[in-house]
Amino acid sequence: MKFSVIMPSLLADYPGAAVNRHKTLIRAIESVLAQSFQDFELIVVADGCELTRHIMKTNYDDNPKIKYEIVPRAALFSNGARNTAIDIAEGEYIIYIDNDDKWGPDHLKIFNDQLSGEDWVYADDWTVDQLLLRDSGEVKWIRRDTDMTQYGKCGTSNICHARRLDLRWKEAGYGHDYHFIQQLLKFPNHKHIEAGQYYVCHFHGGYKV
Repeated sequence: MKFSVIMPSLLADYPGAAVNRHKTLIRAIESVLAQSFQDFELIVVADGCELTRHIMKTNYDDNPKIKYEIVPRAALFSNGARNTAIDIAEGEYIIYIDNDDKWGPDHLKIFNDQLSGEDWVYADDWTVDQLLLRDSGEVKWIRRDTDMTQYGKCGTSNICHARRLDLRWKEAGYGHDYHFIQQLLKFPNHKHIEAGQYYVCHFHGGYKV
């Protein structure tokens, strides 16, 4: 198997959380299942979230491409959900999606076509032009450049790493993705690939798209 797609899920309210997250979870899952490149498994881990487990059991219990687990609720943005998923992953590479974002249909294909044995790769993602959305209601996606060394300029939407690296998420809190990426930077066999189709839908102020 080429990819293990990891999606942590907490649908409870918390400061800065997107709205209608039960719907965005389904949208995120469906965007993964609709990939043109189908050599993957999707691992959804409920972060102490019974609603996530209910949605998974109701809608996806019989889907052979999906695994789901539930871990005890810990600190906000805890590392437990992703580490649990890594422990049961079977793919050669691990790639992430948040439950309030979505992929375009060729996201995995774009990564697969550019992987050539690297320890990890990273790509730019796409976000909404918030000023245009505010002023006219129009949704326009703009490419967001990444910088793996700068806090706030990189995240789980950008990375894909080999499972053989045997890494674990060590930090909790909002900057957990930045701290994980600093571990990846210790492996020099990596490259910046052409942007995939990761659409960051959640931004300050709640869900907008």
